Amino acid sequence: MAKVKIAKKEWYPIIAPKVFQNAVLGETTVYEPQQMIGKGLTINLMSLTNDSKRQNINVNFEVVDVQNGKGLANVVGYGMVQSSIRRLMRRNIERIDMSFSCKTSDNKDLRVKPLLITRSATIGSVVAKIRRTTQDFITKYIGSASYDSLINDLVTQKLQASLRKEINKIYPLRVCEIRSMEIVDLEKKKEAKAEAMAKESKGAKEALREAKQARREESKAAEKKEKKAVKAKDARTESGTNSVGGKESKESKDAEEAKEEALEAEQTV
Repeated sequence: MAKVKIAKKEWYPIIAPKVFQNAVLGETTVYEPQQMIGKGLTINLMSLTNDSKRQNINVNFEVVDVQNGKGLANVVGYGMVQSSIRRLMRRNIERIDMSFSCKTSDNKDLRVKPLLITRSATIGSVVAKIRRTTQDFITKYIGSASYDSLINDLVTQKLQASLRKEINKIYPLRVCEIRSMEIVDLEKKKEAKAEAMAKESKGAKEALREAKQARREESKAAEKKEKKAVKAKDARTESGTNSVGGKESKESKDAEEAKEEALEAEQTV
């Protein structure tokens, strides 16, 4: 009898890109090395740079290739830990959150979300100017950089420092960070847009159906009210007719009685 070979999962390492000196990010178990492609993992930046000041940042990776039994990962996202953002908040300050799309020089579509916190509260016109300047600066900066160099500038805080220097000309900042950066999948974006349009269309149809139902109910209520008014009018008319008829009958009876009395008087004479 031939022996049946049972497939077993094995451990394979996942390697970071050059910006992190090809460090080992971790290991995963799969039946075949190619099954690692598409796997994602999130690593705290402190463990990658050995810098405790960067523990408020998480970096998202995704395995994009396999070589010699090793999964090669690329950075697909960069973001601040939510709890660290809450610790930055103070009274009498201005928090400025932004979100916009831009593209690197090697055609990577990104969604960037800067976080700016001023040293004190400020007026709306200054905030508007900070927003315009921030978006213009980051869009131009990313547009002239490749994706790999952008990741390096994010990790080393070069982008944040350059942005702070530019914004400080308008108003002094207490915090200047990139709250989130991620690659935008165009196919997923199209699907999401199509789904949103479908939901909107469905919502419009439901609203139209509800409006028609409301109009039908209003029409029924008006018809019912009209019928009730007609019945009330008929009832009043009938009551008036009976009253008039009764009066005429009484007058006729009185006239007959008077006539009979007159005849009796004549006979007596």
